[in-house]
Amino acid sequence: MVVVKEYRVVMPVTVEEYRIAQLYMTARTQLMEAQQADGAGVEILENHPATHPRLGASQYTRKLFHIDRRFPGWLRMIAPKSGSCLVEESYNSYPHTLTQVTFPLFSKFKITIETIHRGDRGKEANVHKLSSEQMKKLEVVNIDIAEKRKEDSKMFRSQRTGRGPLERGWQERVDPVMCAYKLVSCEFDYWGLQSKVESFMHQYERDLFFNGNRNMFCWIDEWFGLTLADVRRFEAQVAERTNLITEVSRYTSRGLLLLTAMVR
Repeated sequence: MVVVKEYRVVMPVTVEEYRIAQLYMTARTQLMEAQQADGAGVEILENHPATHPRLGASQYTRKLFHIDRRFPGWLRMIAPKSGSCLVEESYNSYPHTLTQVTFPLFSKFKITIETIHRGDRGKEANVHKLSSEQMKKLEVVNIDIAEKRKEDSKMFRSQRTGRGPLERGWQERVDPVMCAYKLVSCEFDYWGLQSKVESFMHQYERDLFFNGNRNMFCWIDEWFGLTLADVRRFEAQVAERTNLITEVSRYTSRGLLLLTAMVR
């Protein structure tokens, strides 16, 4: 059975600001990950305008995430390193986006994330226009980016905008405000591991949403005032650097394996 949840993330920004913030955060995070020894290597294969049959004019991206080091031990046992990469295809027709993640090693693995961004406080009951039957099975998960007292988002105050800190109940008081409604379905149609893998992937996505949106707010002084053209240039620079880092890392790993074999 496909597990479907709707994650709602309220943010102290406008819908248009969120567009810039998300693009900036995604690129900056990918660069940080690529530079870490144990990070998730990312290859940006495509990033260009396209047309989606349902969403219309979009920005299409296709990426490879080498995340074998992030897998729990039990998953690494069934996913050998040679196939431990996720393929992400995304159509950004903001404020509506659609992302699909597949795992080439398992043909019946798929994560679908459909996001609608609205200028509200996360109270809309059925933003994705689901059927009554789908709504009965839907689990709504509210994500508070300031839920942990020691996290930067709870203490942070923006120098450029004056926003923050985010004190208890901030979602009901802040202005501006918006919400990202993320409808996520996880499917792993293999007997014996289905429930465990689907549960793991939902938690993985939930953590991504929390950390990513928290960082968007904490990095507001970096992206505030940037234009879409500015962010696209930053994306291109990051893609060039991360692809180079990933390629060098791959050849370095191959060289070490060859050297080890020769020594033996």
